[in-house]
Amino acid sequence: MYSLKLLVSFCLASFSAAAALPQTATTSVAAASCVNPPKRQEWRQLSLQQRKSYIDAVLCLTKKAAKSGVAGAVHRYDDYVAVHSSQTPNIHWVGHFILWHRYFTATFEKALREDCGYTGGQPYWDWSLDAEPQNPNSTRVFDSDIFNPQTGFGGNGNKIKPTPEQNTFNITEGTGGGCVQTGPFVETNFIINLPTKGCLRRDFIPSIMNTFADPKLVANVMAQPDYTSWAKEVEGVPSFDVPDIHGSGHFGVGGVLGTAGNAANSPGEPIFYLHHGNLDHLFWQWQQKDLKTRLNQVGGPIVAFDYGGQNVTLDFTINLGKLAGEATLKSLLDTQGGTLCYTY
Repeated sequence: MYSLKLLVSFCLASFSAAAALPQTATTSVAAASCVNPPKRQEWRQLSLQQRKSYIDAVLCLTKKAAKSGVAGAVHRYDDYVAVHSSQTPNIHWVGHFILWHRYFTATFEKALREDCGYTGGQPYWDWSLDAEPQNPNSTRVFDSDIFNPQTGFGGNGNKIKPTPEQNTFNITEGTGGGCVQTGPFVETNFIINLPTKGCLRRDFIPSIMNTFADPKLVANVMAQPDYTSWAKEVEGVPSFDVPDIHGSGHFGVGGVLGTAGNAANSPGEPIFYLHHGNLDHLFWQWQQKDLKTRLNQVGGPIVAFDYGGQNVTLDFTINLGKLAGEATLKSLLDTQGGTLCYTY
């Protein structure tokens, strides 16, 4: 498909340009009771009013002042791009990848609810329902409700041909690349200030979306016997020659020039949270198969790809700076354990 061996370099290059997090909190998030946890649903399960309420809350964050303290962040939505960018690549191809992003997405969900009046749970997008792996060039996946310009997140960007310097991976099937043209996140409504001020960009690539979101790949991930193998399988290897489900929503939507395809700054794409919400839903489902074991099991490298080195443990901590305090991996395994409070 593609000869792409530089995905790791892509992450590292993005990280080198990112601002560092300010000094973070050192105290752990206090465990608390989880009362009336919001229930997360697939986007198509939401009523039209619920969809509007979610999108309105996302846009609301762009009207709140930033609080992360990361240079360049202007509004609260920027805060999430800033924190993710600052911690890339230390949060990819590592044992804490899925739990870091679980905490990150839950913190975003909490901001929507507490700061912008959203009353629902973070929705997710099950892209495996839309993919046509038997017909990789089909564009039907982009007819999904998620991209509806009236009741969803809008469609593609205008067509822009990337330069060779931009297209490090020699991807030739990009269909967009410019600012999104339809929906609630067009440039007049939605501006991201990191890494520089600009519009939301999309570059739909049908072949990536259809093959990386293949239900067979999902089934393979869900068949893994333990946490370490699950975490390794969900991210796959840094090559577009070997599809992986994590890459689906990033590179199928973001392509070469789109926001979602930028490893460090991908949370600038609002669909990011529904994409990672789906990965979290899959992880939650996998946990349900053996809760006694899987609420007490982690593994995988602390340093990206260092499978022969030091592994994460239950007391390994992650930190989202001023957005959320320090949390152990153990505390993030249970979505209703106090540090987190939501269900599916």
